[in-house]
Amino acid sequence: MLRFGRHAWSVFLAVSVLVVAACFLAPWEPVKMVLSGLLGVSAVVATVVGVARHRPAVRWPWYGMATGWLLFAAGDVIYWVQSSVLDRDVFPSIADAFYLGSYPLLAGGLLGLVRARRPGKDRPGLLDALVLATGAAMLSWVFLMEPYVHASDLDVLARAVSLAYPMADLLLLAVLVRLTTGRGDQPPAYRLSVAAMVAMLVGDVVYGFMELTSGYNAGDPIDAAWMLMYAFAGAAALHPSMADMSRLSPPVAEGPIGVRRLIALAAASLMAPAALVIEWLRGTEINIPVIVSGCVILFLLVIARLHGLVVLLTDTLKSTEVQASTDQLTGLANRRRFHTCWQQSLTGEVGPTALLYIDLDGFKPVNDKLGHDAGDNILLGVADRLRGVVRAGDVIARLGGDEFAVILPWTDDRTAGAIAERIVQELAQPFELGERTVYIGASIGVITAAQGDNPNAQLRRADTAMYAAKGAGRGRVHHG
Repeated sequence: MLRFGRHAWSVFLAVSVLVVAACFLAPWEPVKMVLSGLLGVSAVVATVVGVARHRPAVRWPWYGMATGWLLFAAGDVIYWVQSSVLDRDVFPSIADAFYLGSYPLLAGGLLGLVRARRPGKDRPGLLDALVLATGAAMLSWVFLMEPYVHASDLDVLARAVSLAYPMADLLLLAVLVRLTTGRGDQPPAYRLSVAAMVAMLVGDVVYGFMELTSGYNAGDPIDAAWMLMYAFAGAAALHPSMADMSRLSPPVAEGPIGVRRLIALAAASLMAPAALVIEWLRGTEINIPVIVSGCVILFLLVIARLHGLVVLLTDTLKSTEVQASTDQLTGLANRRRFHTCWQQSLTGEVGPTALLYIDLDGFKPVNDKLGHDAGDNILLGVADRLRGVVRAGDVIARLGGDEFAVILPWTDDRTAGAIAERIVQELAQPFELGERTVYIGASIGVITAAQGDNPNAQLRRADTAMYAAKGAGRGRVHHG
């Protein structure tokens, strides 16, 4: 029983495909309609059973889509009764109310899954979805909507209902694109759900073309698209991974645009001028307001998307710059940034500038005996104590190992010495490492340099002063 439950989706899909084949092989029209109606109802039942069995974290989107499938299936039955049983193929009819009522429910269900997967803001995914949907809207206008606008044999209600179908498809397409362009996992249930919506949109688009050209009759091959829609929808709900579709996806930083998405966005951006060319080649009257509106919307969306990419690039460059100039362990300036700041201090209009060259006393034995983790904790503690002593405008750097340096702009030798003495006192205090108490110290060389002095020469001078402090007994300050 457990095994059947795990594979119920594949059994449902296989049986549904057989039902689709039977609908076209059955010689009697009533049999076809009954099978098609049962397939629609089975998708609703499968969705309810799938929710009860797999218990997704957010259930209302699935129930919303189940209601949508039910309305669509009801529309199929009503249309068949009107056209085949009562021989009254009227338009619009009550069947259209059921059909059109299904689209908001399906779009709302998909949107609910999008929000469940990514509750935070995903501005790039939203903009990409809007660009693609707007591009599709331009093509839909040329081939599906505009002919109904100019049709003289339609009254106001028939024209409104005829336009409502492609508009409903665009709504569903926009939400579907939003789902597929968003970030998050794509389990099998996700792919089956997308396949169901794609089958529905393909059926609607082909049906729209047929109505404008050769005409549509119940039982045409295009009916297979809507039947497969039911099959994929039911299989998606029965698949064990359906619970993953409404599970919160881990946050993922925005990355570069993939090649396929870039091509899709470029093609969508060209739909407005393509619609203009198509209407010109067909010799039809060009609807300037619609074309211009499409161009403006696409232009603004693309500009917004480019702005996001520029912001992303700027933030990435800043992050890279910070990483390149920051010591990864302590968060202090690293050796590279120290040398840059030291050279700027002596070549700019800052002076006098003092430099404290610090070397920890007794750090290496502690690091060797207690391990590198203990040594790292001591270095973090040293960095915190240095931050507590120096001023806001001073630059603290870890030069490597247990060597630190502090640049003190606009500081004379006496003030620099006082700061160095405070650092010696702070670092002489014990460091608590769990149950262990560790003592280290610091030897500091202090120099004061004037504007225009050679940075490298002054740095050697500070290094010499530090070694003099260490040679005098450690835990001391020596002025160079």
